[in-house]
This record gives sequence, C-alpha cells and structure tokens, in this order.
Amino acid sequence: MNRFLQLFLHYGLVAAILVWAATVALMAYHLKESPWRWAFVLMSLAGLGTVGVIFWIRKYVNNTAKTQQPVGKAQ
Repeated sequence: MNRFLQLFLHYGLVAAILVWAATVALMAYHLKESPWRWAFVLMSLAGLGTVGVIFWIRKYVNNTAKTQQPVGKAQ
C-alpha cells in the first residue's frame, strides 16, 4: 500500500492532466465543423505541454538536490 501511495503522490497530477487532455482531444475529434474544434485541440496540446513541464521541473529539482547534497555533508 505504501508503494501505491508513493506512486499516486508522484504521478497522480500527471495522470489527471493526461485524462483531461484525452477527454478534450476526444471532444475536439467529435466536433467536426465547429469553430471550437481547434481551440480544443490547442487545449489538449497545452495539457501535454504541461506534463512535459512538470517532468522537466522534477528533473531540474532532483539534479539541483543531488548537486547540493555533498555541500550539506561537508559542513
């Protein structure tokens, strides 16, 4: 159960954003000749971009923490 909670805390937001982006993409797919179709496509792509930014921030924070860890041990 502890592993599930850890995965949920790490990837729950990403999963929610992906589900939202997929839902919006399906709505865009079914709006054949609506002027809102491309707005929904852009919102779906923005959701995927948000996931990319979340992973980039996570990688940046982890790398920063690793580089600062030896400095903390030396003091």
